[in-house]
Amino acid sequence: AVLQNVAAVGAGVLCNDVAWPKGAAGYEKDVAESHAKYPLTAGMPRNAMLCAAWPYPPREAPVRITDRGPSNVLLVQNERDVNTPLAGALRMREALGRRAVMVTVDSTGHDSYLANGTACGDATVSRFLATGQRPGSDVYCD
Repeated sequence: AVLQNVAAVGAGVLCNDVAWPKGAAGYEKDVAESHAKYPLTAGMPRNAMLCAAWPYPPREAPVRITDRGPSNVLLVQNERDVNTPLAGALRMREALGRRAVMVTVDSTGHDSYLANGTACGDATVSRFLATGQRPGSDVYCD
């Protein structure tokens, strides 16, 4: 039941986030290109999953990421996360500018806090969650 709930929530978030193309041809092309470029993942990251058949339109317009707004963002990212690669987190960090501080954790996998993190990363994130206090600059935790 837990795995079904996780999958359902994940699909709902992904599929409601943006309007997905409906035709299979575009996905077939993207999966083939991804498979050729990244054979280890066999094209899965470019797969449409069920979003191509998702019957609901997005609820909101995509959020525009800028360096304007409150300076209270803490990004936490594993160095080796195949689901959400470090390169994407670095682009997000750059887009947020001084609004954000990033904690890069020397770990593998998708979860970078507690279960799969490091003592340094866990302490930094726990302090932020408990007090709102961020490090003065980006942190690398090994």
